[in-house]
Parts: sequence; structure tokens; C-alpha cells
Amino acid sequence: MSFENSLSGSMKLAHVLFMDIVSYSKLAIDEQASVLHTLQELVRDSTEVAKARKIDQLTSIPTGDGMALVFFNDPTAPVKCALEISKALKSHPEIQIRMGIHSGPVNQIIDVNERTNVAGSGINMAQRVMDSGDAGHILLSKRVAEDLNQYSRWQPLLHDLNEVEVKHAVKVHLFNLYTDEVGNPAPPGTVKKRKKQAVTPWLIAAVLALVIIPIAIVVFLKTRATSPPSRASKPETEYRALLQRKAGSWADTVFAAQGADGGIKMAPSSADATTQVWQSAQCLVGVLSLDKNLEANLPKLKNAFNYLEGQHRTEPVEGWNLYSNASPFTITEIGSWVTLANIRSLDSKYAIWNEQERQDVSKRVMRDLDETIRRQDSSGGWRPIRDEGAEYTRTYSTAMALWVLIEAKTSHAISNRFVNRYDEHIRKGINWLLRTYANGQGWVPNPNRSGQREHFEGLTAQVLYVLSRAADVDAFAFIKNDSVYRTARQDFLKNKQFVDWSVDANDSHLPDADQRFVGTEFHAEGSTFLWFPWTLAELTRLAKDTSMPESDRQAAAQLRLEIFNQNADKLENYVETANLMYMLGENLYGVSVYLNDARNGATP
Repeated sequence: MSFENSLSGSMKLAHVLFMDIVSYSKLAIDEQASVLHTLQELVRDSTEVAKARKIDQLTSIPTGDGMALVFFNDPTAPVKCALEISKALKSHPEIQIRMGIHSGPVNQIIDVNERTNVAGSGINMAQRVMDSGDAGHILLSKRVAEDLNQYSRWQPLLHDLNEVEVKHAVKVHLFNLYTDEVGNPAPPGTVKKRKKQAVTPWLIAAVLALVIIPIAIVVFLKTRATSPPSRASKPETEYRALLQRKAGSWADTVFAAQGADGGIKMAPSSADATTQVWQSAQCLVGVLSLDKNLEANLPKLKNAFNYLEGQHRTEPVEGWNLYSNASPFTITEIGSWVTLANIRSLDSKYAIWNEQERQDVSKRVMRDLDETIRRQDSSGGWRPIRDEGAEYTRTYSTAMALWVLIEAKTSHAISNRFVNRYDEHIRKGINWLLRTYANGQGWVPNPNRSGQREHFEGLTAQVLYVLSRAADVDAFAFIKNDSVYRTARQDFLKNKQFVDWSVDANDSHLPDADQRFVGTEFHAEGSTFLWFPWTLAELTRLAKDTSMPESDRQAAAQLRLEIFNQNADKLENYVETANLMYMLGENLYGVSVYLNDARNGATP
């Protein structure tokens, strides 16, 4: 998981609303100025625009006959904004606009006027989506539609238009969004044109069908007893070999993406050399969990760890912050990833440290473990920021802090110092997570917020993985809420939605905390929970968990294979396509859990 929009000047995930005025060039010059001014006023009056500007999470780009609004705070913000503007335009029938929305990567740049601006494929694709529409249309890319489709309120408004060929022969899968009040329910002209061009092939297909269908029926009746399943299936050994190869390649990418300061860059293929603590630690945990020869990269590993320690802050609160030294707040989950990485370096079979360095790293770990327990509140959960109120206690912060304490308790290098020092904190964390489970829904980012109906499969899978690790070291902690734990695992195995999900369809929903950290102007930001690596890790543990009935263990193994089958064509390049190192790091860890279990029965 990673907070989006993490560093100025680096690649960021943006949610872009592109709009232009239809037939703008046909208007007289004074009319052009008038309609553009009116549109700009309506945009300024938008609630979503005001919210995003207040927290400095919006970049507006004029385009002559329209504009691009680049949001960084909420994937649904451009959609809500589009609906607001469309509704306001009903009072201005002289202004006809079309809109396109896409979520994708952008880079901050300095433009010709020496002002901060943004550019990148996220904006380009939003324009292509818009270009496919006519007056009144609000068109969405498939990526945006998949995010919205996770919410019941948006589902009735989404209408699949299938693929459309746009500029440069690029094919874009489009969705039309409209309500009874706003939007344009008519198919865009580009879609109508495609259907018209497709008439002749359909006529040919219809004629062929008259001949082929009777034959097919006879063949089916003769062979239906041995018909293959609807989804292509391969032996799991083939997927394992593929993931073994990919994991090795991802590990190499980590070292290739290392900056001059020792940290890991945001995106491996980006010219931007900006590094970040969070994803650096995630990538190190992934690399050190993989059974791969690291001898040649030991100097790079040491440099990466020295980078992490160099970014450590002592004032006002110990730990690591989100924006290098630009933010006054140190974040619990970032510190957790760093501590995990340090523990893994001490337990590695490779001699990363000499004896004196090992002692120094051990002291760092104990320092950071002590800070971890200082951040736990009286309810047993953890907050992102130490001095926030208990109402800001969050699931991800708790899962990560709990994982660190469990990792320390099972570490060969740390456990002798650990003894039972943090056992009570582990038990309180376990019970907080079990108390906050919502039957049939799973875990939500902030259980203190009411009215949440979304499902966060990635977060739920990661929490279950951490709890399964916790059960290995303190089974008695589960006695009080054992029925909840069993229900959560059963619900997880029954979630057939996994079978139809793409590996790149992550939980990227609403901000996972209140809009701002309490008492500050710093935005908590929208978090992305990756469902595939954590689902793979948890299914791998479930498939070998002897406390589970044999039928459940088999169900876990079968569900894992079905997920592989569903994504057979995407497993090869989905991490590379994302071009984000935090995704690589978490996937590297989840795949390592699977590969290590298959190799020797030991799950990291």
C-alpha cells in the first residue's frame, strides 16, 4: 500500500477530468470569451474543485477551448465534479461541452512560463476519452469505471460502450455515465460509426451461423461429458515457474531503480531520480524475502539501509515522514516497513553487516519497536500519527504495527532481546482487529467512520495475513474473538469475486481517513491496497493451515489456481505496466510467500 501523490516532481497517480466546448471554433471571438468565462466560473463554484484546492490537491490546465482538472485526492472527485458542472450547465443551454475521465500517471514539470504544471499519459488518455464523445457526454475509461463499479451508488450510472479506436489507432474501452438529469444517454458518434462498419461482418457471421450452429450442437451433444472448463486452465507448476522468473526480474529492477542516495526511485523507468523511504523499505522487504542470490548486490543493499537511517527523524516525533523533510509528521506504517526491512536484514543468510554494524542495526530495531508501542492507543489499535485522537485509529496502521511486533518475536536476531516484552501489545492489537471486522464486508480503513459500505479486499487480505502470522506466535490471544476470526476466514474463502478480478484491479477508493490529519492542513490522502499479493499470501497460508478443515485447505488452493487462470495473460507484465515501485515491492513479497512455501513449506 502506498499513499498516492507522495513527492513533488515525481510520478503520481492522477484522476483527470478533461472537458472542451463543442463547436468552439465556430463561435465569434466575443462569444468564445463569454462561454469560456461562464464555464470557468461554474468550475470554480464546484464543491469538488473547492475541496481539492483547499488541500492543494488539484492542478488546473487551460486548453484553449476547455480545460483539464487534475485531482490527486480522490478517484471519484472528477466524476462528482463532472456531474456538478453538467447540472449547472442546464441553466446555460448555449454552452455544450463533452467530458472524459481517466486515472493514470502524471509527472510534475516546469512549463514554458516557469510555472509548476503536470503532463503524462494520464492526461493524454483522458483527452482521448473525451475526444470520443459528443455534446453532453461524460465518458469514462475502463479503469475509472472499474473503480466506480465497486460502489452500489455508481453501478446504475455506468453503461459499457466496449472498445473504440481513437487517435493513432489506439483502442480505448469506454463507459458512458449519465443519470436521469445529466449526461447524454445516446451512444457517441464514434460508437455508432463502429457499429455501422460492423454490419457486413455480422451479416457474414449470421449466414455462417446457419451452417455452423447445427453442426456445433451435434458435436456438443457428443462431447459435453468431456467439455473443458470455460476458463483456460494450466498446471499450477507453470504459474509457479512464471512467478519465479518474474520475482527474480523484479528484484533486479529494485537495484536498477536505486538512486545515488541509496533510496529507491518512485518509478523504475522514470528519468526523475527522486527517492522515497516508504517504497524503498517495501522493496527491501520484498527482496530479502525472496530466495535469490544477493551476493553481488550486498553493497547496494547496505547503501539502501543507510539511506533509510539517514532519513530517520527524532523531532518532534521519532520515525519517518511521508514527504522526506517537508512534513512535520512521522507515519506509523512507514516506520513499520522500515523496521521490517531492518529485521529481515539481520535474519538474512547473507552477511549484509559486519559485527559492529549488526549491533547498530539491532539497536535501531529496538528503538523503533519502542516507538511502535508508544503509538498504540488504549483501544489496542494504532494511528498514523502518534498524537492523534483514538477516533483516527486505522486498520492499516494497526496491521502494519502488529506485523512488526510479530516479526520481532519470531526473528532469530531479535527474539532473544524481545522475550515477552511486547506480548501484551500484540494481544491488544489482535483483539482490536478482530473487534473491528464487519461480517460480510471485511475490514475498512477507518472503522470509526460511520456509513462505510465499500469492500476493501486488498486491506482485508493483508489483515488476515497478519492475523495468521499472529496466530503462530500467540494462539491464546484469539480465544476471546475466535468465532470472529473463523468467520473472517470463511468469508474470505467464499469471496468468488476474486475469480473474476484482474491482478491490476486494486482497492483505490475513497480516502482511508478523514480528509485531513486532525488539527492540520496535511491531507491524509487516498490509499491504494493491492489485493493480489496479499490474497496470494493469505491463500498460501490457508492452504497449509492444519487448524483448518481439509475442505477449506483444498478450497484455498483451488481459489488460488482459479485466480492464476483468470489472470494467465496478465501475470507476465502487470507489475511492469504499472511502473510503480511500491507495487513491485508488495507483489515481490506476496509472490515470495507463495514461492517459499512451494519450495520448503516455510512461509515468510
